[in-house]
Amino acid sequence: MDRTLTQHRLKIHVHIDDHLLTASIEVRGTLTVANLRALYVIARRTSALLPGREIVIDLTHARAATDAVSVLHDPVQLNSLAITSGNKGLLCPLRILDPPHMHVSHPPEPTAAHPLHGGPDRRLPKGRALRRQEKV
Repeated sequence: MDRTLTQHRLKIHVHIDDHLLTASIEVRGTLTVANLRALYVIARRTSALLPGREIVIDLTHARAATDAVSVLHDPVQLNSLAITSGNKGLLCPLRILDPPHMHVSHPPEPTAAHPLHGGPDRRLPKGRALRRQEKV
């Protein structure tokens, strides 16, 4: 099994009180921009059960990328997420409980130096050897 697939899996529990007055969505796992749509769909379904009631998205037990959390806090980006999901948006206001530690998404780091040659790790076509030029 590929470990990268399981690293960003979400576990989501929806808690609705007995009188249908409040709902909280508890998220565990790693929240990224890639899996944010799944969380949004669950929030939208919960809001359909409780129109007009506040929904709390609890990320205190989750890891999250800062860009994913910023989408949840920004109404313009959340509205954009609603449009790409094919609907008009949530029927309820959201309250977000931020995770204790957010992970900043970084671009990939440059290729590290190859330990044997001291330069970047360059793949050569088969049958070609690396030739060193030495001063005589």
